[in-house]
Amino acid sequence: MFDRLVVRKLGATSLLVVVAGTVLAGDPPAASPRREVVAIIDGKEVPPPAIEMGDSETIAAILDEGKNRNQVIDHLAHLTKKIGSRLTGSQRLITANHWCRDQYVRWGLSNAHVEQWGDVATGFDRGSSVGKLLLVREKKNDDNSVTVEHDKLRDLEFSTLSWTKGTDGPVRGKVVREPQTDADFEAVKDQLDGTWVLVKAANPIGQRGVRRRLADFAQMRSEARKKLADGAAPESLTMQEKVAVAAVAGFISTTRDERVWTGGVNGWRERKIEDYPSDLSISVRSSDYDAINSRLADGEPLEIEFDLKHTLTPGPVPVYNTIAEIPGTTWPDEVVIVSAHLDSWDGVGSEGCTDNGTGSATTLEAARILMAVGAKPKRTIRFVNWSGEEQGLLGSARYVEMHKDDLPKISAVFVDDGGTNYDGGLNVPKAMMDMIAAATAPINNVFYDEVDGKYLNCDLKTIEERMPPNGGSDHASFNRVGVPGFYWSETGRADYGYGWHTQHDKLDLAIPNYLAQSATCAAVTAYNLACAPTLVPRPPAEEKKSE
Repeated sequence: MFDRLVVRKLGATSLLVVVAGTVLAGDPPAASPRREVVAIIDGKEVPPPAIEMGDSETIAAILDEGKNRNQVIDHLAHLTKKIGSRLTGSQRLITANHWCRDQYVRWGLSNAHVEQWGDVATGFDRGSSVGKLLLVREKKNDDNSVTVEHDKLRDLEFSTLSWTKGTDGPVRGKVVREPQTDADFEAVKDQLDGTWVLVKAANPIGQRGVRRRLADFAQMRSEARKKLADGAAPESLTMQEKVAVAAVAGFISTTRDERVWTGGVNGWRERKIEDYPSDLSISVRSSDYDAINSRLADGEPLEIEFDLKHTLTPGPVPVYNTIAEIPGTTWPDEVVIVSAHLDSWDGVGSEGCTDNGTGSATTLEAARILMAVGAKPKRTIRFVNWSGEEQGLLGSARYVEMHKDDLPKISAVFVDDGGTNYDGGLNVPKAMMDMIAAATAPINNVFYDEVDGKYLNCDLKTIEERMPPNGGSDHASFNRVGVPGFYWSETGRADYGYGWHTQHDKLDLAIPNYLAQSATCAAVTAYNLACAPTLVPRPPAEEKKSE
């Protein structure tokens, strides 16, 4: 096994990352035949289309550097362990933007800079966050006095919405179940001050449903408070609104899953710091919720303690894309873009590894490989670390607006945003297939994986005449305006959903051989397209239907 990482700290500032069990790129069994360069289209190996690409010596050097001296895990370790999760509008993301720029400068790329595409009204940085379930025990002393002690039953795995206030130190309180009727509310209303309200578990609705429900619940509480401030009689509120405005410590709900997902509050980008309420809403994993609920049913005296170090910073807080280039020697104004989003969600425990530290690291490593081998592309290769992707492709969409005059000369945009699996293919319109097949062919039958027992190849899938204008990552921002945007299809044994926006998204999910293949694939594909005789063909514009 080689997909286990050992991370050791060396001094105060460096990390040593050891891939346990094998060399990074794996070699095939000794009896394997000599490698032949092939393209793979719809699952079939075929000769590469006869299109002039980059020179063979540079391609060989790219493959050698990528396979034998790959540094992708070093970049990923810094992003996850030294910087951590990177929420849009956070100081950690700003640090990451500048760190990426500094790496590009160190490797000798041109025009390395951070480009501001907007700002956020209030910055948010999540610090240490701890939750505990406690059993209250009274101990009688020799003098007949009573000492109250708290035994920790378990540490809780949880998250809160981003852009919310935390606690001013540990907040401990009893637990009561959320009232379901007016009679229930009347029975507990005098006990609510300072308590944690256990919200009734809703039906499982998946990640987006959980995040939307938390945001909507926070919005409902704000609106209930506004009703009272505007003069509404307390008795006119619904039962749920009455609970929402009570002086409770906070609300505890569950994802109905062992994964805890993180999202943001409604209106996060425009909301000013003085408009953020102090109420707390916490989502715990299913097993923690069940433990709380079961012990409440047994009548055990419970308390819960949360210590949430959240920092809200008055804005405007700038948000950036990081950009650097290898200038083209023949057509410098024509561009191939290699990219990934640098931002992540910032849930408790997350390091922003597979979404999308991995894509960020492969983008960086593709740039380093090309500079290390002295590649001289005929077109400019531009590397971009987007931000604001998690909130709706914001950074890439603004890039398209800010650089609209340059769009006709962008040959293609590649986005790596699928986790720690390898670059296993692309969806390619028929008109573009020959050029993309020729560009990707050199990566095939190079990276052999001992666990999978096969080469990590790039299988191109034929689609209809044009790229779809929708999609869940930054390539969609370009496809909407007719620029070919490609999203690498991630293939392999990793379970992307386990880490996606959850507490599990840590460095130990990374599979080094997969990421080495991805970085090398991105490098050789971009270099080839930058040396091709033409831009990637665009399909003819759709004719407007007559009214």
